[in-house]
Amino acid sequence: MAYPREEQETVLVYDKVNDEWDAYSTVPKHIRKFQSIAGDFDFLERDARDNPERARCRLSPKQVSLRKERQMTDEQRQALSERMRKTRT
Repeated sequence: MAYPREEQETVLVYDKVNDEWDAYSTVPKHIRKFQSIAGDFDFLERDARDNPERARCRLSPKQVSLRKERQMTDEQRQALSERMRKTRT
């Protein structure tokens, strides 16, 4: 049984003593992402088709990036679009 959208969550907890992140998720997209980058991975629950529904893993600080969302003006977006168009040709 898959979790309803409103009950899906991903939780990241940083352990300062061990200098690592503990990640827990019921969001399928995040579980797949964690599978691809994490070494130590535990599937806590699987559905009837053997797809993971709940998972937990440990991540190093280099595997987690907290970034500020980039804010661009319309002029900056247009300039970036023009640069990309020139790069592709």
